[in-house]
Amino acid sequence: MKKIIFLIFVLIVISCNSKKDEKIEKNAIAKKSKVSNLNFDKILKINEYIYGVSDYGDFFTTSYDDGITYDPKAGNNFGNLVTFLIPKDFLFFQKHSKYINKDDDEELEAYVNKLSLDELKKTFDIYVLLVDKKYLIATPEYDSSYNYTEKYQTDAYQYKENSWKKIESFSVDSDKKRIKESEWRHDFIEKKTKSLQTAFFESISNLKIDNSWFRDYLLSLDSYELGYYYGHYIKISKDSCYIAERYFKDLLVPYQDKDTLFLYHKKNLVDSSKYLKNKLIPEVKIVKIENKYYVTSEVFDLKNSISSKPEKYGFLVSDTY
Repeated sequence: MKKIIFLIFVLIVISCNSKKDEKIEKNAIAKKSKVSNLNFDKILKINEYIYGVSDYGDFFTTSYDDGITYDPKAGNNFGNLVTFLIPKDFLFFQKHSKYINKDDDEELEAYVNKLSLDELKKTFDIYVLLVDKKYLIATPEYDSSYNYTEKYQTDAYQYKENSWKKIESFSVDSDKKRIKESEWRHDFIEKKTKSLQTAFFESISNLKIDNSWFRDYLLSLDSYELGYYYGHYIKISKDSCYIAERYFKDLLVPYQDKDTLFLYHKKNLVDSSKYLKNKLIPEVKIVKIENKYYVTSEVFDLKNSISSKPEKYGFLVSDTY
């Protein structure tokens, strides 16, 4: 009798453990399929991208609002989503400056929109902010085809290591949280562009330049006003690098690319600083040709004040101070 009771007990334990293992296995499969089934590749080329600006760097996006709305027939069976493309190379806008006009970004947008899916993945860090279709209510009588449920969640995904991964979420359950969700979206992109900027300046701040760049650079630019000129003085040494104009000094970080030296504002190494319009950087560029130095800069581009004309590589540096 004891043997029978013991056998029944063993069978119950085995059965319970089996069910427990089965439950764990199901949860693990569900978790895996949630990651593997979320493939946003097909929606990356549905809408065209537009140029966007943040305090720390520029990017491209499908929109600041719903972006790509839920439309299974058009290929979006996920929900309402917005896609953001942040260049992996902080100097992307500088390197593609030929597509940039001062007041027109259409050529640059056209260039990006022609990139293939693989080229987009290679060039940009790609983020998708998604409000899943389960949180949408059909509203055919309004301009917007869908509205959000009273409670919903926005999930942020990143394409990384050849898969889409959820990296952040924000839950909404009140009108106050809806406002906060908009702020969260804005801060999310600010945080991503800022990390790119920080990594870039940390990398160049530790690089060395050739000794031939250590010298004084004087620019004397004639003014349209008789008897007046603009003087710009750049000092580059092993210990410091700055441009001094009249009563202020602007600390800079040098970065060498063969016979060209780029100078970036050191203030951008400060964690709390903001760097607007990185498509215009660097502020100063010095080119060395046969022991002569030529300087160009947005700082010196005073078209309405300077009568001096730059040569092919920029303004020639004076030999004497």
